[in-house]
Amino acid sequence: MYLLVATDTESVMRLFIAVPLPEVVSNRIARWAEALRTDVSFRKWVHPQDYHITLQFLGDTKTERVESVLTSLRRIADEQEAVQLRLQGAGVFGPASAPRILWAGISGELEKLGLLQQRVSSVMAPLGFTVEDRPYKPHITTARKYTGGNITADLVRTGPEPVSWKADRLVLFRTKMHSNPMYERLGSMEFKR
Repeated sequence: MYLLVATDTESVMRLFIAVPLPEVVSNRIARWAEALRTDVSFRKWVHPQDYHITLQFLGDTKTERVESVLTSLRRIADEQEAVQLRLQGAGVFGPASAPRILWAGISGELEKLGLLQQRVSSVMAPLGFTVEDRPYKPHITTARKYTGGNITADLVRTGPEPVSWKADRLVLFRTKMHSNPMYERLGSMEFKR
């Protein structure tokens, strides 16, 4: 499917490219996150409709560039096979005493996912989007900005109830600040069958 949502009169949009999650995966993460809220406090819990695996953050992008981004992503999707992934484990970015991010982990064909991420970065570079210089660490952000509670090794080790799925598309998302959910799909490109 190739979808382009009519954009409003804004000249700049904050964009990123990601692999979306099927509802069954989002539901497992949401149940896990809900159970955590009694013991752990974060300023921002991600809305279940916003769970995803980021491939590349594009940042503020002029509206007229969206079509060229979508065209490049379509070329990648047309040659990409589905990636077998599994929801497994959890972790934090930052110190356990004050983490910036709580995330749900993934396993499975991570090498294949890493190659997809590299392909996305390489086709975005000629369009003027910067490639991150840190190693790619796929994860699903669940909460941001820790404010207190008890983050234990068991919490990080356990994570949501595992489930497997096939990642079968790329999505170009637009961030709509102060909305909940806050990510809007501008384009969805299915992988080859």
